[in-house]
Amino acid sequence: MADSTDDPNPLDYRSATRPPRRRAPSTPRAPALPAAERVVLRDGRVLQLRPIHASDAPALQRAFLRLTPDQIRARFFYRITELGEALAARLCNPDVETTAAFVVTDADGGEIRGEARLLVDATTAGAEFGIAVDPSFTGRGVGRALMRKLIDEARRRGLVELWGEVLTENALMLDLASRLGAQREAVAGEPGLMRVRFDLTRLPPEPPEPDA
Repeated sequence: MADSTDDPNPLDYRSATRPPRRRAPSTPRAPALPAAERVVLRDGRVLQLRPIHASDAPALQRAFLRLTPDQIRARFFYRITELGEALAARLCNPDVETTAAFVVTDADGGEIRGEARLLVDATTAGAEFGIAVDPSFTGRGVGRALMRKLIDEARRRGLVELWGEVLTENALMLDLASRLGAQREAVAGEPGLMRVRFDLTRLPPEPPEPDA
């Protein structure tokens, strides 16, 4: 299948507005990828969270088909109607020096229930994040597990900030980010978006668990 997008660089899902430069460029650390870990959902179901693998491309394509149009727009910031084979392969083979990508899958690894990644911006010593969760798994702890993994990864790379843009109607994600210690701010010229920002220099080592 061919990729369907109106931008030649669909992997760069960063928005047109960027946070101001805060300090001199730094060289991020790309530690060894962590092992898979168990994720116990609020309903007791057990999934696994692990780094994305090259072999995940078909499952990522299937997961994309389950997303709503608003989720696709929030995640990619491009008009994408399908996740073609080439793009899926690229997403599953990130440059570990600048990108970290994780998935939450069924216990048997068959289906992807959530995907998240961060893109390092050395000019700000920070990273932008993006998260997408299977609509049938929202509000069950998948997004929380992925967000906490991204926070841990950003810290291990020596970054000072993690930020992302969230649709104002996405109350679950906005609430989750706030509970994990993020600040919210409006995005100039984008009334439908909010920027959430984690200051990793002030965030407690272990963000509190949000209420169920």
